[in-house]
Amino acid sequence: MPVRKNVLVTGATGFLGSHLAYRLLEQGHHVFALARSSKAAPAIRRVEDTLREVAGSDEALQEHIAQLRVIEGDISQADLGLNETSKREIVSSADEVWHCAASLSFAEDDRDEIFRMNAGGTGQLLRLVEQIPGRRLHHVSTAYVAGNRPDVAMETEIDVGQTFKNPYEESKCRSELMVAEAHRKGLARSTVYRPSIVIGDSRTGRVTHFHGVYAFIRGLWAALERIRRKMPEGTVVHLPLRVAGSTSTTLNFVPIDFVVDGMMAVAAQETSMGGTYHLTNPEPTPNTLWLSNITRIMGVTGVEIVDKKSFDETPMTRLEALFQKQMAFYYMYLQGEPRFDCRRTAAALQDTGISCPRVTVDFIEKMMGWYVNYLAGKIPA
Repeated sequence: MPVRKNVLVTGATGFLGSHLAYRLLEQGHHVFALARSSKAAPAIRRVEDTLREVAGSDEALQEHIAQLRVIEGDISQADLGLNETSKREIVSSADEVWHCAASLSFAEDDRDEIFRMNAGGTGQLLRLVEQIPGRRLHHVSTAYVAGNRPDVAMETEIDVGQTFKNPYEESKCRSELMVAEAHRKGLARSTVYRPSIVIGDSRTGRVTHFHGVYAFIRGLWAALERIRRKMPEGTVVHLPLRVAGSTSTTLNFVPIDFVVDGMMAVAAQETSMGGTYHLTNPEPTPNTLWLSNITRIMGVTGVEIVDKKSFDETPMTRLEALFQKQMAFYYMYLQGEPRFDCRRTAAALQDTGISCPRVTVDFIEKMMGWYVNYLAGKIPA
């Protein structure tokens, strides 16, 4: 039976952080969830509402609620915005820290805020970790710290002079460098995890947060709905829509359960300390495979990935211009992505039974079919 720990988790209202926090609760650990209040809800309600979604029911969450303590704080503030009592409690009792909180904006206009939250927040967290006797830190980064690298990104590398697609990638690279420096100085005993594009549960397709490819699908769904209102139910819609990208590149999808299971398994190994692990798919998904199957599931034809030159020859339609504006931050990944070496992760997971599923047509139908049914109102919100 695993040793029960006191674990501080940041980002427990986010997609990955909430699934991690709930898994820790299921394993019997006591979780301190650091969260901000919003205008609409206090921190405790935000965390409990999010974990209830992950658990699937209030009854499931209530089984573990006694192990959860929500602490008001803000990673971008000095001392994480903690009051003296909360800070003392964490410093004296936390066995380890999982840092999942981050700004997920890609927008250049948000650069200052992204760096304040991601790099600044990591700096504030490291100052707290230094004061915790065990100094054990699990830092959740992203495989896309590799930026615009045309070669294979290794788990042993951080900054090799690469440029970045957006401030998010750059800020997460900066954060990793800070964690590496703290580890080198003995101020933290860290392990770094780099997931790629996290999607829903591999067994059910269920997802609780709708970023990335889900935003792309939602934008396409909204365009289709306007057309479908004028057509008989069940009609396949022809929607001439060119999407700027490359038909010869891939997106690296990983299901949330693989990421959380993989991180927990790696974290349990003493040899993982000081290491960086790619939670990535060894077989990335060709753009043509996922787009053609998503459009088939949605009952639409005419959507295709084209080279940017296509728009020089035939100007964008009004719909194409609107769609590209809405999806601008996601389009950049359709142009290509690095390849991720994940041999260190594969070796660590070799005897655990944990592996990343291949993205097949059946897998896409399960994953994206769930979300299409959600958008259609067939799955309760």
